[in-house]
Amino acid sequence: MKLLYDIFFIIFSLAYVPYLLLKGKWHRGFFQKMGFLPKRTETSERPVWIHAVSVGEAIVAVKLARRIKNIRRDIPIVISTTTPTGNSIVRGTGADSADMVFYYPMDISFVVRKVVRFINPRLYIMVETELWPNMLEELSARKIPVVMVNGRLSDASFRNYRMIGPIVKRILSKVDRFSMQTPSDASRIGMLGALRQNVFVSGNMKFEEKVQGIGSLSISRDRVFIDKGDTVVIAGSTHHPEEKIVLGIYAKLKKKKENVKLILAPRHIGRKKKVSGYIREQGLTYRYLSDILNRGETAGPGCDVLIVDTIGHLKDLYALGDIIFVGGSIAKRGGQNPIEPAVWGKAIIFGPHMYNFKEVSRIFLEKGAAVRVRNAKELENAVNDLLNNEDKRKDMSENAREAVLDNQGAAERTMDLVTGYL
Repeated sequence: MKLLYDIFFIIFSLAYVPYLLLKGKWHRGFFQKMGFLPKRTETSERPVWIHAVSVGEAIVAVKLARRIKNIRRDIPIVISTTTPTGNSIVRGTGADSADMVFYYPMDISFVVRKVVRFINPRLYIMVETELWPNMLEELSARKIPVVMVNGRLSDASFRNYRMIGPIVKRILSKVDRFSMQTPSDASRIGMLGALRQNVFVSGNMKFEEKVQGIGSLSISRDRVFIDKGDTVVIAGSTHHPEEKIVLGIYAKLKKKKENVKLILAPRHIGRKKKVSGYIREQGLTYRYLSDILNRGETAGPGCDVLIVDTIGHLKDLYALGDIIFVGGSIAKRGGQNPIEPAVWGKAIIFGPHMYNFKEVSRIFLEKGAAVRVRNAKELENAVNDLLNNEDKRKDMSENAREAVLDNQGAAERTMDLVTGYL
């Protein structure tokens, strides 16, 4: 079985390179995925290794790294990511806490063995549910403790794992502690085979944000075309066809209200040219955020739409918005993180497909901090309603802040589990 698994990943890796080249997604990190890691500073202390997939998990990884450094400054921390966006986030926001940042290795036995031997961690922490059989086998063989933090299991993941129950049970036996987001997640990981005494409910670390701000806002309203008295709609982390839907709604709004502005942030910035094409189809004007930042310019009068084509700025830009649409929720992508606009106290709208943030969206809806819509027409109605009802926006704003504050504490509970291994 292990040999077949390795052969599969080797074939996948060989096919992956042409795919990256054809799609224009090639990056040097691919060599790191094959075990060729950057040099790191030699130290007598073995590091803590934290693994995160992409942006959301990377932010959690950085928070965790900072807390570990507060306890043990002498312990090095290395953070791996799967995606370039996650890698960029850690290199940017985690520069004060990560001693090395690299791409996670392919789960091929000889590659994994080389990487684990090179890093020689004292503790391996995976953010959310990243179960790689060869990696966990190698760590277990070397008696390196493994902890899952901020763990969750979506409906789809749970169904898929149950189909290969005996294999998953063996993989889970290599994990020492499971720190899960909700009782439902804890129950599911137990049903898959995790020992009950090793499973804990710690909450969602994505709530661990300051409600008055999450970083320094270096982009002023006037620099991105927002005048006093303007109402700003932000569509964050959108997928196709959400940009077309939002732009159609915005074009109608502009005919009624001149002082409405739109900030549009596609989830994948490589799609920015397609998005700009949609804007031109509506007869609207636009600027790229990257041009404004790189050239020290302002968007200028007459600009209708700001396209966010940079990494790491969206969560600060939420401070400028009045109404936030959470992308990936009308498109069936599981939604994006609604906590980021909530910490700024914003009126939030999302679609029906929030399964990646199922518990978070439930909390927001019950608190009156968000509105859920089913389709493009309902989104248009919700935006119009909030634009015309400032009192409702203010109520949702306060409810959003309270929802964040009410659900904090996960980081402390998670650290209680981690500290013993330091």
